[in-house]
Amino acid sequence: MVNERQDVAGSRRGGLTVADLVVRYPGATAPAVDGVSLDVAPGSVVALLGPSGCGKSSLLRAVAGLEPLAAGSVCWDGTSVADVPVHRRGFGLMFQDGQLFAHRTVGGNVAYGLPARSGTRGRVAELLELVGLAGYEDRGIATLSGGERQRVALARALAPAPRLLLLDEPLSALDRALRERLAVDLRAALVATGTTAVFVTHDQDEAFAVADRVAVMSAGRLLQVDAPAELWVRPATREVASFLGYEAFVPLDSPAAAPLRDALGVPPSGATLALAEGAFVVGRSGVAKGVVRGVSSRRGRSEVRVDVDGIGVVTALGPVGGRWSAGDVVELGVEPDALAVLDA
Repeated sequence: MVNERQDVAGSRRGGLTVADLVVRYPGATAPAVDGVSLDVAPGSVVALLGPSGCGKSSLLRAVAGLEPLAAGSVCWDGTSVADVPVHRRGFGLMFQDGQLFAHRTVGGNVAYGLPARSGTRGRVAELLELVGLAGYEDRGIATLSGGERQRVALARALAPAPRLLLLDEPLSALDRALRERLAVDLRAALVATGTTAVFVTHDQDEAFAVADRVAVMSAGRLLQVDAPAELWVRPATREVASFLGYEAFVPLDSPAAAPLRDALGVPPSGATLALAEGAFVVGRSGVAKGVVRGVSSRRGRSEVRVDVDGIGVVTALGPVGGRWSAGDVVELGVEPDALAVLDA
């Protein structure tokens, strides 16, 4: 059952409303999308987040009209679009590979779908500047990097000012550093144009960077819909927390949870405490001890795998350049921002 903190006001203000939507594929034992309801208010961005095969792309394709509905409805501004052809819905689509026309210039790609009129060149120039490609109008597609091609694809998708833009993992083919940079730029472009959008990704960082709200999916169902910050600090279930990167779960009333409870300022209860990577910090005013099982380095920080009594093996953060060996016993401090209390 989806967490009820999602904002349902979108259906009252217009925008996209998906109600009890079901998508089935021939021969499948279970629906790809199983009774999903979701609102996307005008001018907002919602990310569908979940592992491969969870139904997020099937949901997106059903909204676009590319998959038939087995049940449920898709409405825009309160009016069903179930019988409206894909090309008449006023929805834009952007996919992982960009699907640019190799025989057209950058400007020609962005102008595709725009009516021929005197203001077209100005519109193309405006959008290319928006996506960081000012002056690229006459460049050939073959001369562009992968990131530049996706920027062109975004400009082309935004050109006709779609009432809804659907983006299916548009950054997943790029390397991580470029994905992170383009996620920020994508968010800026959507906000600048006031575009209503649904963004599909399996990457939590992308979802948090791009979206106003994040909808976590699993096995065709919505588990929780919330603003990124709220989702992180209050995952509704252990399944949601696990997908977000919480790696250990401890009863809040257990002895092992005592220093963690103190850090959060919460009393013992029947709830569960979830620990993300970095819930413990090596060498920071130790409130617990851990046995080092391994050490790695990522993005200039040390990640120390430590075995903590009553909790198990978790990832603690350490100072850059720290040296530890397997079997060392280390003092551990607590980082409250990497802890969450689960009611379910």
